[in-house]
Amino acid sequence: MGPLFSFLGFFAVALSVVEGAPSASLSTRATCNARPADLKLLTPGTTWNYVLKNPIAKPSEIDTTISVWGIDLVDNTAANISTMKKKGATVICYFSAGSYENWRPDADKFYSKDLGKDLDGWPGEKWLDIRSSNVRDIMKARLDLAVQKGCDGVDPDNVDGYDNDNGFNLKESDSIDYVTFLANEAHKRKLTVSLKTAGAIIEDVIDCVDFSVNEQCHQYKECDTYATFIEHQKPVFHVEYPKGDDVNNSNPVPTATKDAICKDSTAEDFSTIIKNMNLDDWIQKC
Repeated sequence: MGPLFSFLGFFAVALSVVEGAPSASLSTRATCNARPADLKLLTPGTTWNYVLKNPIAKPSEIDTTISVWGIDLVDNTAANISTMKKKGATVICYFSAGSYENWRPDADKFYSKDLGKDLDGWPGEKWLDIRSSNVRDIMKARLDLAVQKGCDGVDPDNVDGYDNDNGFNLKESDSIDYVTFLANEAHKRKLTVSLKTAGAIIEDVIDCVDFSVNEQCHQYKECDTYATFIEHQKPVFHVEYPKGDDVNNSNPVPTATKDAICKDSTAEDFSTIIKNMNLDDWIQKC
């Protein structure tokens, strides 16, 4: 190839980028497998609750004005989930996809080389090497468990190791690849799947995930980042903890505090709730 041809070829490519080539072609935006046609998708504004501290104590008595329930995958039984669904609930099952938790029943399946640094403030948890085939096999087994228990979707937590001192030098590209893997595996099982926080990679995985689960975007003034989901007709399930880390009681927050959270213009159309930090049964709805 001659120098002139090389220059003209380069010029043509550069011009095509400037004059209308989509920006995603230059990014790490993920391409995912097609969703199953009968996947139960959710829409912005859907009401929700988030209860992770304990199993749902009385599934037959859940608040039927709440459509979506985020609950722990392991702690809740298939019977609990079945009863909730008979009451009209859509059940999203939480598990940590990016951290090792030493109390989980499959904790012994992780290899020592899969485990990184401790999660700051969370005893018994360590960051995982999300590139590990063993870690991914464990997560596929957890997705199988979600199917066995009757979950409608999953909420894989701690996929933002890149933004933490993880011990593996994980990068955003690693999380993009991992979230893509989780989304494809979830959809293969006819489960919807969240992006939990991880705001830096939203644009890269927005075509793969079905909704956002966000904690404290109002507190950290970053709700506009998650509005991308609303623009794509996907819900943002948003929770704030204005009582702080150490106060968990049944007292409502002051009206001014509630209004500041619930009327945040940058969180328009989010499904916003106020909870105790320990994610027990208490809720204050917007």
